[in-house]
Amino acid sequence: MRYVALLVSLLFSLPAVAVQDVTIKGKDFYLDGKPWLPKGVNVAAFVRPKFIPSAPKWMNDESNNPGREWWCPAEFAAIKSVLGGSVIRFQISQAALDPHSSIYDRAYLTELTGAIKQARAAGFVVICSMSWGDSGGLQNMAGMPDDGTTRAWQSLAPGFVHDPGVMFELFNEPKLDWNKAGSHQIWAQDMQALIDEVRSLGATNILLLDGLGYAQWTNDLFPLVHDRLPNRMAMAVHPYLDPMRNEAHLDPQEYWRKHFSLSAAQVPMITTEWNATPNGGCAGPSTPELSLALMRLLASLHVGVLGWSIDTSAKLVKDHTSYQPTDYTSFQDCKDGSESGGGSLLARFPND
Repeated sequence: MRYVALLVSLLFSLPAVAVQDVTIKGKDFYLDGKPWLPKGVNVAAFVRPKFIPSAPKWMNDESNNPGREWWCPAEFAAIKSVLGGSVIRFQISQAALDPHSSIYDRAYLTELTGAIKQARAAGFVVICSMSWGDSGGLQNMAGMPDDGTTRAWQSLAPGFVHDPGVMFELFNEPKLDWNKAGSHQIWAQDMQALIDEVRSLGATNILLLDGLGYAQWTNDLFPLVHDRLPNRMAMAVHPYLDPMRNEAHLDPQEYWRKHFSLSAAQVPMITTEWNATPNGGCAGPSTPELSLALMRLLASLHVGVLGWSIDTSAKLVKDHTSYQPTDYTSFQDCKDGSESGGGSLLARFPND
C-alpha cells in the first residue's frame, strides 16, 4: 500500500501540463515542438458499456473486465513512473456509439468522454481507437469500416475536435487480409471515407490509420489516401509475433520488412498495440528474443510503442498493487502458465 501511495503522490506532484500539442514533421512526432517518441499503454476498461441487456452473461460479468475498478490515480501514476508512458489508448465500442445499433447507449458516451478527460487532466496524450471486436459488446461485426463507424465518430469526435492532445485512430484492426485481391483499394476507399467524415466535423486532430490484416500490414498503404490538412495523419501497426509462425521460412527482420518496416522508414507510424505473453502474441520458445529484436527495430525506426494492456489478462504489470512490470524470466513456451509479458521491455523502451 505504501508503494501505491508513493505512486499517487508522484502523480499529483507532477507540474501542470500544457495543452500538449502533438504534431508531425516528416515521419517523426513532436510534442509541444520537441521531438517525441509516443509510448504508453492500452486501456480496455471502457471498451463497452458496463451493462448491455442483450449481451451474453459473460460480457456483463465485471470479473471479465476489471478495468473500471482499476481506473484510478494509482494506475495513472504507474503508467507514468513504472512504465514511462505518456499516452493512453482507449479501446472504444463502435456499436455502443452508433445510434442505429442495437446496443447504442448514450450513457456510455458520457462515461467514455469523462474517462478521456480524466486522462487528459492527468497529463496523458490520448488515442481514441474505434473498435469492432466482440469485446465491444456486439458480436460478429464485419471487421471493416461501415456506416456504423461513421455514425460512431459523429457521436464521439465533436467533443475533442479541437484538442491537439487527442488523436483519432479511425478503425481498429481492419480484418481484410493484405494479400486478398483488391484489398488495398478497399482499405483506401473505406479509410478515405472516414478521413473525410471526421475532417468535415471540424477535427484538426492527428488521424491514425491501421493497416490491413488486423493492422499487421502497412506497406504501400499510406500513399493511397489523402488528407486536406498537411502532416496530420500517420499509420498504426500491431506487430504481434504469433502470425510470424505462418511465414516461418522468413528471417524475422525479413518478415517485418515485408509487412511494415519498409513503410515505417518512410512515413509516420505508431505501434498502437503490442505485447507477447504465453496466451497472446506468442511465437514459441523464441518469443523473448523476438520481442527484444522487435523493440530494437521499432526504436531504430523512431516508431513509438503502446503496450497491450494495463488492465487485461495480456499483462504489462503483474498486479495492480505493486505494478511490477512483467518480463520473461519464467517464460518457457506458449501456454506455459507463467505470468510473462513485455512490460519490462516497454518500461525500458527505446533503450532495450
